[in-house]
Amino acid sequence: MKVGDCYTPGAAILAPGDTLADVMRAFLRNRLDIACVLNDRGHLNGIVSKYALYRALLAGAGLDSPVGPLVRRDVVVLRMEDSLESAKDTLLHSGVGHGVVVDREGQVCGVMGKSDIIRGFLLDAEMRARQVTVLLDHLQEAVVFIDREQRVQAMNRAAEALFHVDKDVVSGTPVAKWLPELAGVVADAVERSLSLPAGRLEIGDTVTLTSVSPIGGNQGAVGAMAVIRDITTLEAIAEELETTKNLQHTLQHAVALSYDGIAVVDPEGRITVANDALAEILDADRESLVGQPWRKAVPDVSLQRVLEGREVEGQVYTLRGKPCLITQEPIERSGKCVGAIIKVIWRRLDEWRDLFRRLEQLEREVHYYRGEWQRSHRSSSAFDAIVGRDTAMEALKREAHLAASTTSTVLITGESGTGKELFARAIHQESGRPGAFVAVNCAAVPAELLESEFFGYVEGAFTGARRGGKPGKFELADRGTLFLDEIGDMPFALQSKLLRFLQEQVFERVGDVRPRQVDVRIIAATHRDLEEMVRNGLFREDLYYRIHVVHLKIPPLRDRLGDLPLLCQALIQKLNAKLKRQVKGVSPEALERLRAYSWPGNVRQLENVLERAMNLGVSDMIDVADLPKEMRGVNSQTSRSPESAGAEGPRTRGRSREAWEKEWVLGALEEAGGNRTRAAQILGISRSTLYHKLRKYRIEEEVRFRLGAT
Repeated sequence: MKVGDCYTPGAAILAPGDTLADVMRAFLRNRLDIACVLNDRGHLNGIVSKYALYRALLAGAGLDSPVGPLVRRDVVVLRMEDSLESAKDTLLHSGVGHGVVVDREGQVCGVMGKSDIIRGFLLDAEMRARQVTVLLDHLQEAVVFIDREQRVQAMNRAAEALFHVDKDVVSGTPVAKWLPELAGVVADAVERSLSLPAGRLEIGDTVTLTSVSPIGGNQGAVGAMAVIRDITTLEAIAEELETTKNLQHTLQHAVALSYDGIAVVDPEGRITVANDALAEILDADRESLVGQPWRKAVPDVSLQRVLEGREVEGQVYTLRGKPCLITQEPIERSGKCVGAIIKVIWRRLDEWRDLFRRLEQLEREVHYYRGEWQRSHRSSSAFDAIVGRDTAMEALKREAHLAASTTSTVLITGESGTGKELFARAIHQESGRPGAFVAVNCAAVPAELLESEFFGYVEGAFTGARRGGKPGKFELADRGTLFLDEIGDMPFALQSKLLRFLQEQVFERVGDVRPRQVDVRIIAATHRDLEEMVRNGLFREDLYYRIHVVHLKIPPLRDRLGDLPLLCQALIQKLNAKLKRQVKGVSPEALERLRAYSWPGNVRQLENVLERAMNLGVSDMIDVADLPKEMRGVNSQTSRSPESAGAEGPRTRGRSREAWEKEWVLGALEEAGGNRTRAAQILGISRSTLYHKLRKYRIEEEVRFRLGAT
């Protein structure tokens, strides 16, 4: 605080020739105790005090008396830039009550008395108090002031926030009421008048670092100031750091004791941890490996995929002339790859390989004996679900039952709708294989997607590939059965890959170079003549002989019409459950018409005919009127099949089976209005089979002509 901050400006000014009356008027005008007498240049000559004026008037001096005799020359002069402390000392040393305040040029600016000095010190103290308050409120630490009687006198904002109190509410109340843990510490500091260094103190649920300092007075400590810092979070971090150190120490010991080579790398592929086993296979010093880029230490093994967050399963490499099995596992945090762990197995690898082979052999033997035990203790067979007592069908089921006990590839042939998939499922169920039965219709999958459907793909294999990749049908059927329906429609390029799989049971996903091995049994089926396709170069001969190990040829329905009543009864029971009906069966007249029909769509067509009849509101029995129109006109006198010589019906007399089948397809297309999906449903065949017949009989233009003519 400076003199210029608290002096009284505007002093009473007198000239050397002024009278006592002028002095009195100046005192009355300025209400000051002294007046300054200035010379012609405006500099101070001296001062005249009220007391000097009073003494002169009491001595009998007149008001017109000159002021000169009253002027005091030994004046205390204070400068504007002097400190308040130095001004106080000057007045006390001089023994006067006032000083004249001048500027740098000596011009009188005002006066300073004892009251001005006191006011200045009060202003300075108030300003310092405000500064201390602002400072305390901006501290991160909580500060609490307590008096000698253990009452809270003040606290800063940090203390209010930390202890969830209002300083106006707690001010003047016992500290033990709000902060009981602090009361004892403060009492000790006040009683002993000693500062207590920062120490750990739990206040409620808060862990703090608290120091207490006594506030001194003439009679000893009059209170204390407590500075409190919340270290709850810091203590939790310290515990976490300690746990991390322990984990790191444990990890280092685990890695060091590992029988296999272990390395940990950071996101840039730099080695952060390595053990002696890794150093041994790399013929390097372990300390020299740490901090070294992996690509420099092991240039033959790329970490690109694992550092992109993708797991890399075991692959065989040769390091320093020794075969090694290397696996790579990404280390992820918050969905981001922050490094990887690489494991190198190289010691006694041949022994491990032999052990795994022996385990696989034992597993196959257990699987075989389990299947045999299950078959011997099972009263029924999966083949019982295949309806038929025809001699040929019974023989076929026996052959299929025998084939189920082997792992050989099975080829099932027969017209569409004869039940090829039904036989395939029964073979799988009877085989006892623990894996799934996976069916693929080779004719229903677009050619460009067949490879990825069969073999799967890895992430990034092509545009739109799913993150993480996708397993193919071979992987899904591992330890189970893969049913390749309509194998005759498989593209020629894919046949070679299938052949390789059948030979080695090994394949690669699309976009991958790592071979994968599975245990899959193959059952193939087709309605085509594969031998003719082989002769025409449409099917690989080596693949044909590979799948033609066990051949099951399912007879068409027209060749086992004795099973028709059984089939009708079984299908009606199935459809009753599906359609919520209670149809009892087929009338003898309708059954006669069904016997007389050729059934190009076989059992599937029969099921469609029965379902159509039941959907038309049949109550108890399906009668002739409920059958399609092409079946109502046939009877036992008409031909049951195009091949029956001398027994042709009205639509097949004098025609070959191919001509009749062409007419049959045309009739269905006309009834469906050209809709191929609906026509396939009417015929009871798949769309792919329908398209095959359209191409076979070249009837596309004829369909357009007939539909246009109507």
